[in-house]
Amino acid sequence: TVSTSTQYMMAQEQLSNQTEIVVAQTPEEKANLERFDKLDFEAWNNRNWTLFREIHGPDVLVVDFNGNKTKGIEQHVQWAMAAISAAPESRVLAHPIKIAAGNWTAVTGTLSGNLTMVTVAHWKDGRIAQEYLFMQNPSTAARG
Repeated sequence: TVSTSTQYMMAQEQLSNQTEIVVAQTPEEKANLERFDKLDFEAWNNRNWTLFREIHGPDVLVVDFNGNKTKGIEQHVQWAMAAISAAPESRVLAHPIKIAAGNWTAVTGTLSGNLTMVTVAHWKDGRIAQEYLFMQNPSTAARG
C-alpha cells in the first residue's frame, strides 16, 4: 500500500496542474475567501480548534453532508472531531473553485482519497454564521 504522505504528495502534484477559479469583487468578499482558506488549510488540516472556533461565529448553524444540524460552535467542534476520528487522514488539498457574492461564499475542496466537497457559507462580521456541507458520494462518482 502507498503511505498517506506519499498519497498527499501525489495528490499535490496532480492538483498543481489544475486551474484555480476565484470570483470575488469586493474587499469583504476577498477577505471571506481568504478566511475560508485559513479555515481548511490551517485550522482543519492542523487540527487547530482555537483557529477553527475563531473563524466560526459562536451561534453558527451547520448542516452536514447527511442533513444533520449542529447549532453553536461547541457542537460543531464536536462534530468536526468525530469526523476526524472516523477519517484521521482527512486533509483538504486544494480549493479549485472559490466564489464569493456579498456575504456568501461557495468553495470546492479537494480532499485526500480523491473526494470533492462543497461548502456554502454565510458570513457575518467576518465569521461563518451558517455553513452547508456537500460531499460527492465516492461510490456514485466512479460511475460518472
